[in-house]
Amino acid sequence: MSIETPKIESPKVHWQRRQIVALLVLAAALAALLVGGIAYQHGAFSNQARIYFIADDVTGLSPGTTVRMSGIRIGKVLALDMLPDLNVKVTLAVDAEPYAHLRSDARANLVREQLRPAAIDLRAGSAKAVLPAADPRVAFGRRGTLTEIADDLRGRLAPILDDVKQLTAVTVERKGDIESVLRNAQALTLSLAGTAEQLQAVSTELRQRVAGLGGQSETALAEANRSLARLGGLLGQAEKSLDAVNARLPGLLGKTDGLLSKSEAMLTQLDGVLRDSRTISAAAAAGLPALLRSAPPLVDESREMMQGLRQAWPLSSLLPPAAAPLLPIDSHDPAALRDPAPR
Repeated sequence: MSIETPKIESPKVHWQRRQIVALLVLAAALAALLVGGIAYQHGAFSNQARIYFIADDVTGLSPGTTVRMSGIRIGKVLALDMLPDLNVKVTLAVDAEPYAHLRSDARANLVREQLRPAAIDLRAGSAKAVLPAADPRVAFGRRGTLTEIADDLRGRLAPILDDVKQLTAVTVERKGDIESVLRNAQALTLSLAGTAEQLQAVSTELRQRVAGLGGQSETALAEANRSLARLGGLLGQAEKSLDAVNARLPGLLGKTDGLLSKSEAMLTQLDGVLRDSRTISAAAAAGLPALLRSAPPLVDESREMMQGLRQAWPLSSLLPPAAAPLLPIDSHDPAALRDPAPR
């Protein structure tokens, strides 16, 4: 029976084996870190939400492009999908906390700066409604780069420069016309200077006339003041006269009352006289018929005598015209009372 003796490893082999084991452990750790980094890049260790926008051109975008909000990285571009209408659907993965601040008018702007990779600048919006979870679509826009701005500026300035060149050429061609216009402008300036001098002279004359009118106005005002003072004196005198009239008026009214009383007494007496006259007339009327029967022969004789006297013309011129017959005192003829008898 033979006894096998154990093999004793050399220190070199043992050290090599330990190095191999360490390398294997290191490789496994690196692989785990790589897997963890890939999972982190795909959002495996963070709570993320997805939003999207539709663009007609996604030049500069690719999966993994940074998504920023207020300058801070909050997510990345997750996928680019071609649609049937040749537009591109860009899906973004953003953190849950910034996603809660997105509104219905949120907007994603493509930013391409010089010497820097493209990025998505996400604007939260200001609408009251939040971004709907069923269809989290945001608007899309582009922010031009310096090259695009320079191209746009060149496109706008080129027509202006062409117009300036044309104006310069026209100015050179019309140099003679411009000189004549300048000469005309100089002559017009000289005539305007003469007109200004004339206007200055006219203004000086107007000032003098205004000063004269001012002196005359002051004189007229002084005379008006004196007239007002005289008028005030006359008004004072009129007021005094009115006071005197007011003082004397009660006495005059008393005298008038006395006169009216006397007039009433006289009218009463006249009424008595008229009644007496009517009584006398009635008494005379009783004896008048006999007298009237003897009067016609006398009247006829008197008429013949008067006709004879009228035929003698020297005597007719010496006789006065016959007086109008007097009415009795109790007559009520209004014409006789209104018109006096001729003399």
